Amino acid sequence: MTQDPASETGVDSRRSVVAAIILSVVGVSAFLILPVLVGAAAIDLVLSERQMGLLAAGLMTGSAVSALLAVFWVRRIDWQKGAYGALLLLSAGLFIAILADGFVPATAALFLASLGGGATYSLALTVLSDNINSDRVFGYSITAQVAFQVIGLLLLPSVVEARGLDALLAVLCLLATASLLFVRWIPRSGKVQVASRIQDVIGQPRVLLAQLGCLMFFFNVGCFWTYIERMGVAEGFTAATIGVSLAAGVSVGMTGSLSAAWLGDRFGRVRALTIAAVGTVVALAMLTRGMNITIFIIGVAIYNFMWNFSLTYQYAIVAAGDETGRSVAVTPAFHALGGAIGPAIAAMYVSSSSFFAVNVLAAIGAMISLILFIPAASQRSTVVNAV
Repeated sequence: MTQDPASETGVDSRRSVVAAIILSVVGVSAFLILPVLVGAAAIDLVLSERQMGLLAAGLMTGSAVSALLAVFWVRRIDWQKGAYGALLLLSAGLFIAILADGFVPATAALFLASLGGGATYSLALTVLSDNINSDRVFGYSITAQVAFQVIGLLLLPSVVEARGLDALLAVLCLLATASLLFVRWIPRSGKVQVASRIQDVIGQPRVLLAQLGCLMFFFNVGCFWTYIERMGVAEGFTAATIGVSLAAGVSVGMTGSLSAAWLGDRFGRVRALTIAAVGTVVALAMLTRGMNITIFIIGVAIYNFMWNFSLTYQYAIVAAGDETGRSVAVTPAFHALGGAIGPAIAAMYVSSSSFFAVNVLAAIGAMISLILFIPAASQRSTVVNAV
């Protein structure tokens, strides 16, 4: 398939970018407000700390599976048809989750929803990766995700308090359904790419190292984001205070992605990722037992700035390492896989009174991610032609 460069829905058109950004937000909407979702599930479904970690892992595993499969279809089918199918699957899974009763049915339904969400996000990233200013539009996408997080963390706790988990799931379902209106702005196909075998594209050393770096970064994020709300509860903070604190901290993350969008590759991607990794460890060191609410807000703010600042460069390194354009579509699979493994492992060590393992595991993940990205950003890209 080829696209008409003059089309209003070409990959470089404003409409296409706006639609892709909207779909990128909707695709990961459940993860973006994961602390609220996990907290609501813990109350309504009476979950233990271990079950909370497993529920988050189930949500992320579905996204990982879906995004991994995207590499086989994202450059081969009509993008609009793919977006419709992915969003409908996401909506259906969320609707089933509303009807589910109990830990296992709810986790299974969220897994189904995340299959659709992962596919939606992968397709949106592929559209953005074809844009002539990919670093910049990735930054805008991440900024939109942070904006959604801030609004969600401010407003959704009151929704949960009034109506419970089902109301939260209904809001997410409504957003997924409404986003169908923007699919027509997505181009039906992307730029013409160099022919290659899928296994050869993913198997390029530079791309593989970058994807493993993405996995370990989200190993860190999965640990942190699953349990940060519970860490606040353990310190005696109220649900309302935690919601406002997270929203305030997360709002700072928007400046991280905007900073990355403004800087681009001006000072080098490795230097940017190094700053992000060190800042992440500093933030985690602050979020320990005995912290007050001020330290909680500052720690969350620093963490989210570094998280969103880093993401833009992660996507850019993956995209730069593969001229076929397929590998960026599978990046969410590695993010989601890391996000699933992190809380699953942390669940074995946390308790209602101690979350120290979360900080340690998250810090380890951030530093290993940096180590993997350094050679990924410096190696020369290669493309293997189809045989």
